[in-house]
Amino acid sequence: MLKANIVFPANYFEKKIQQNGNKITRVEKVTEALVPEGCQYGVYSRQGEILYGNFKVREFQEVWRDFKNNKVNSGRYHYYKFFYRSNEICIVRYPLRAQFTNLFLRKYFPDIENLSYILAFLIFIMEILLLSAKFGRYFSKEMDILMKITERIKQRNLDFSPRYSRIYEIDKVINSLDEMKMALKDSLERQWNMESARKNQISSLAHDIKTPLTIIRGNAELMKESCSDPAAMKYNQHILESAGEIERYLTLLMDMIKSENSITFNPVKIDTKTFFKKVETAGKTLADRKDIQFVSGKGENVPEFFHGDEELLYRALVNVISNAVEYSPKGGKINLKLERKDHRIRFSIEDSGRGFSKEELQLAGEQFYRGDSSRTSRDHCGLGLFIARSFMKLHGGFVKLSNSEITVGALVILEIPIDVLE
Repeated sequence: MLKANIVFPANYFEKKIQQNGNKITRVEKVTEALVPEGCQYGVYSRQGEILYGNFKVREFQEVWRDFKNNKVNSGRYHYYKFFYRSNEICIVRYPLRAQFTNLFLRKYFPDIENLSYILAFLIFIMEILLLSAKFGRYFSKEMDILMKITERIKQRNLDFSPRYSRIYEIDKVINSLDEMKMALKDSLERQWNMESARKNQISSLAHDIKTPLTIIRGNAELMKESCSDPAAMKYNQHILESAGEIERYLTLLMDMIKSENSITFNPVKIDTKTFFKKVETAGKTLADRKDIQFVSGKGENVPEFFHGDEELLYRALVNVISNAVEYSPKGGKINLKLERKDHRIRFSIEDSGRGFSKEELQLAGEQFYRGDSSRTSRDHCGLGLFIARSFMKLHGGFVKLSNSEITVGALVILEIPIDVLE
């Protein structure tokens, strides 16, 4: 800054005053032109009378006292030069410190050394902030690697090799996660293999049971035709009914296994009127067995077509209607309604049974949950709602359980998007 003439050296004013020293002692009157800008002066008589100068009024006496006491400085940075004229004394006060050459900067920033310290401190703070921001971005970028690994593990996507960061501590965590991932993968694979084997065994067993069951049913039907003994016919009827129950259990068991395995999901364009008529027919057939009144209806703005897997939707609705028939008393009532809710299509089934308890509202959709024995019949094995919920989930829909205010029984709502292909 000295070479660029931005700052005066500390002794700049002292040299300028010395250069003008002869003129100050010889001229008739000392003027401000002889005193460098930034310096002050005062001319006194030999007795200390103030003659003229540019000191402030209160400073004239202070400066003369300093002169009488042979003080060569005023404060830390200001010094005096004394010039003896014929009958006068000229006292010049000048700064002995580096200053800006610019008058504005010199006025508002007179102490350039302290300003340098302040600027250095501010630059230091700015550097800390910039480095913190830079490190924050760098650290976030490295942490993103860790977050992606945890997200993959969360989604059970365990077949990957981790990418490492450039931070030792994060790499240690990644190594631990990688070890956990491998252990979890081995554990889940064993569990999945065992579960798959269990399902295959159950499926094979259910299929194998059908063969002797068919023989039992066939022989029982032959005996029914040839038997005339009332007691024997009664026992034979029990055999046929029990065989029918076993067949229903096997069907539900196979549905459960299908709902847990990878079901082929084939959404197609479904004619709403035809599909609803098919569900109505199945519902009335089921309800007639217990002399239950089956009422169905469609709301306004129901679309002419919607998309979904027709077979899975039909099975889900029939399972719920079958439950409603099972829990409704003889001579009761079941309502089936089809509505449109925004971009979704809704099927609601309500029965005239005793409805859901608080526990059942939370757990009725769980696999094998049978609920209160007072509500559960001997034909119920806790799979109907579970299967319906599984099929609705494939459509991006849901099953909602509540109690009906109209029939005071259970209300089951099945809802899916109108166009599941989007």
